[in-house]
Amino acid sequence: SFLTGGMAVKLNKNSIFYHCLLLSSSSVDLQLLGFGYRVLLGRLAGAQAIAVYGLVMSAYNVVLSCTLTGVALSVSRIASGYLALGQGRSIIRLIRTALTLFIGLFCLLAVPFGLNREFFASRVLGNSQTAPALLLIVPCLFLTGFENVHKAYFYGTGQTFAPTVSETLEMLCRIAAAVGLFGMVGKNLDAGQAAALIVCGMVISELVSSVFLTTLYRIKRKKLIGKDDISGGRILRDIASVAVTVSAATLLGRLISSANMVLIPRILMHSGVGYDAAMEEFGVLSGMTMPMLMLPSAFLSPLITVLSPRFSAGNALDDRGMIRRKAAKALHVVGLIGFPSMALMLVAGRQLGMLLYQNEKAGGHIPMLAAITLLGFYYAVAESVLESIGLQKRCSVLTVSASLVGLLSTLLLGGVLGLGLKGYLLGELLSAGLGAALCLYWVCKKAELHIRLGNWVLRPLLASATAAALTRLLLYRLYRTPAAQILVLAFSVGVFLLLYTSFLQLLGTDFWSYTQNTLLKKGEK
Repeated sequence: SFLTGGMAVKLNKNSIFYHCLLLSSSSVDLQLLGFGYRVLLGRLAGAQAIAVYGLVMSAYNVVLSCTLTGVALSVSRIASGYLALGQGRSIIRLIRTALTLFIGLFCLLAVPFGLNREFFASRVLGNSQTAPALLLIVPCLFLTGFENVHKAYFYGTGQTFAPTVSETLEMLCRIAAAVGLFGMVGKNLDAGQAAALIVCGMVISELVSSVFLTTLYRIKRKKLIGKDDISGGRILRDIASVAVTVSAATLLGRLISSANMVLIPRILMHSGVGYDAAMEEFGVLSGMTMPMLMLPSAFLSPLITVLSPRFSAGNALDDRGMIRRKAAKALHVVGLIGFPSMALMLVAGRQLGMLLYQNEKAGGHIPMLAAITLLGFYYAVAESVLESIGLQKRCSVLTVSASLVGLLSTLLLGGVLGLGLKGYLLGELLSAGLGAALCLYWVCKKAELHIRLGNWVLRPLLASATAAALTRLLLYRLYRTPAAQILVLAFSVGVFLLLYTSFLQLLGTDFWSYTQNTLLKKGEK
């Protein structure tokens, strides 16, 4: 139990709130660890190495979408549906089939990619320094496959503790590997060698995580109850119904997104910036500024992870009322968390970037990035609702269309019109806005949901803006004192959060009362 408004509330371990609380507490720790990991890489490897690493990860994500993304996502949704239908024992064959499909796709696509890494490095990514790291992403992907399929099993069956432990363990291993590897090899490395060393640390962490989840799955699967009447043919059809659409859309989306990422350094050079400066600016944007803005996803990602299987189960049972209620809660939470988070970054983002990275460029372009990030939060949550109720094809078309809009905008605004990085950011803003608007429209239509604009948007927006304005004045005065910057920032953040929750309550929204009356509502699981 815990205290809310002066009285004890007993947690229902099957409730949304319990699983969100468990995942959120772990996710906050994980985000902080990941953020510390990014800061560590920035100092050990440098901005240019992070830029090379970003190009490598764009290629990794493309190969991942071809071999794993759709398969792993299908396991989580199908497992939830099988449990709802009383076919728990069929999940064992579902996992076996999913792993077989992944291994087959891995041999067909990932292995040839690794063997032809020089071609992809020089001709596709346009940077020969990425070649050593491209070879290492092959074993990394193999281990990630086993990890993600088993992680999807745990999420789909409502067992959130094992994945949270695995992700935290994985991040701790990455940090330890980075410190150890860079400590042994030294700092006299070029950007390509440093990026390869970062991926090597990923391989070590994925090995630990995959062994942990695979072993735990073999123990936990013995406790599955229910029938085992679903045929192998239906399992394949169920996987294909999710995986083919999601994989195709994810592949196209990531191809376009990766092309966008590859274009950024080239557009910067086209606008008159030298190669080293272009790679450094790209590294600062992707490896320093964006991770700061994505910190609130520590609270929103668990919400998506917990709700997606429940939407799938509700869709299988044709429970439209449950889908409507939970979709409304999810969108409400986005506003309550997203608006204050972005307002706080607008106030203290530059100071935080300088404090963490010792780089005056970190924290740049925050106003536009904050708008992109907030729209992205709405887009991600609304899309997860639609995909979970069987509208994968519609979401897939939108994903590709939005990514294509971003790419074309980057080419036109950043390249042809010479706006450089600002052109790329305008394209991302347009892409995120298009995706969020259409997804929200479809959610409202399919779930028969009426958005309460004042309660969900205007109140958190007004409370955030007022708290941010007052905190900005406070921060300006405190920075003129001899106090340590970290203490000034910590105090300012605390004041902002106090002001935000106070203003929000004055406007008629009590966060804790909302939590008690909705997420802890009796009878909801």
